[in-house]
Amino acid sequence: MLPRPEPVFAGSMIAAVVLLGRKAWRRPSGSIIFLTLAAAAVLPFGVIYRAFGQVDMMSFLFHAQAGIAGVRPEMLLNHILATLFSLIGILLICYLASSVRWMRWLPLVIGVALVVFHPFVVFQAKRLLLPVPDMDLAARLIEPVIAANPLPPDIVHVYLEGLDRRFFDPELGPETAGMLRGLEAQGLSFTDIREVAGTGWSIAGMVASQCGVPLLPRGNLNNDIIESIGESFLPGVTCLGDLLAGRGYSQTFIMGAEAKFAGTAAFYVTHQYQTILAQKDMVALFPPDEVQKASVTWFADDQMTYDLARTVFSDALGQDAPILLTIATIGPHGVPNYLSRECTADAQAVATDDVFLAAHCLTRLTERLVADIQDMHRQSGRPNELRIILQSDHLNHARQLLPDDATLKVNTLILIGGAESGVSVATPGTMMDVYPTLLEWLDFPAVGGKAGLGVSLLSPEAGESLVEVWDLPVLDRVVMNSIPMFAMLWEGSH
Repeated sequence: MLPRPEPVFAGSMIAAVVLLGRKAWRRPSGSIIFLTLAAAAVLPFGVIYRAFGQVDMMSFLFHAQAGIAGVRPEMLLNHILATLFSLIGILLICYLASSVRWMRWLPLVIGVALVVFHPFVVFQAKRLLLPVPDMDLAARLIEPVIAANPLPPDIVHVYLEGLDRRFFDPELGPETAGMLRGLEAQGLSFTDIREVAGTGWSIAGMVASQCGVPLLPRGNLNNDIIESIGESFLPGVTCLGDLLAGRGYSQTFIMGAEAKFAGTAAFYVTHQYQTILAQKDMVALFPPDEVQKASVTWFADDQMTYDLARTVFSDALGQDAPILLTIATIGPHGVPNYLSRECTADAQAVATDDVFLAAHCLTRLTERLVADIQDMHRQSGRPNELRIILQSDHLNHARQLLPDDATLKVNTLILIGGAESGVSVATPGTMMDVYPTLLEWLDFPAVGGKAGLGVSLLSPEAGESLVEVWDLPVLDRVVMNSIPMFAMLWEGSH
């Protein structure tokens, strides 16, 4: 963890004032004003770095457009105060030190350093200065054509917030690892799903795994005016929901957060989900005392999300249409994390800094959900086969607490159902390759094994994935420079 700046700040101020005496009190120079402006520009990114261990500029730019409905500043209050104290400390130390003749240039030097190493400046410099292969991703974009399936499977698709494959390591939590490996033993697992630029936050992971494209913000990469998402989300790409709606699926999305968060509801509605159930719906559907116990900051806990999913799935079993139920969780987000009622001593959902406890809680809830879904489906007597998809939406954000080994930082993907169980696939891919892989596993194989920018990891005939063609840093730069493709995918969103 980063050190607390308050004691250093206070001690430095006292020492500086004592040493400099009356020289400490004077009118600020132009360089001090410049440093103040540079520090103010750095403040939000310092908060993000302290909270998440890195600054993902594409995520920041996307959320600047799409919004973070429901998130309140007090949720990051400690990080805001710590960053603010640090920057004020830098300002005052430079101000006091510049009273000494040989240090009068210190504020200007520090201000220039803050500008040069500002995350947005570094982001744009990488885009403009680092070499990028001459490749037009838009030309590689495939609109999938899928085969018919006379008896389409019922599908439950669960996004396990931040539950990447590092949690399969018994040293980080033997019980959690044991449960995850037990789920893995029921199906087909993929052990090298890497995180490419534009897929590292919740809605971006959903878009990549359902549409085969990374998610870039509209507008500001072209230096245009920042625009909001509106009601139409990536209308220029054909996603899993579009394809299955064309096959008669009844499609529902459930999450405990607010529907408008990051344009999530707009994404699912745009791509033909008929029903969206979010936090406000849970308030209306569950008893007030249960809602109060399940409420943590701005959303309902995963336990309530799963309870609603059970009800929705049970109701859908009585219909003739094939089922697609997609569920998003929140527990081991990384910074902070959230414990459902079942996992707390007083049965009140709470926020926690313990990512391992949150991962254990979500895994236990998921293990039970899978068993319940399987049992309900079996008892229903439906002829449709049941397929369950368990995957992380992105790598966990608690980067300061988890191993930084690149070989371990991969996403979870477990496919339960079908002919194979206890089988793992080590072919390198990204979240974009999940899309055509799912189509093939669901018995709707795409022609050529390709969809979006992805290739099926179950089909050698589909060719190499993008991360096999280029290593990850190069692929990141290719994505960040593919402006024409993203303009095309967002076209018609307003």
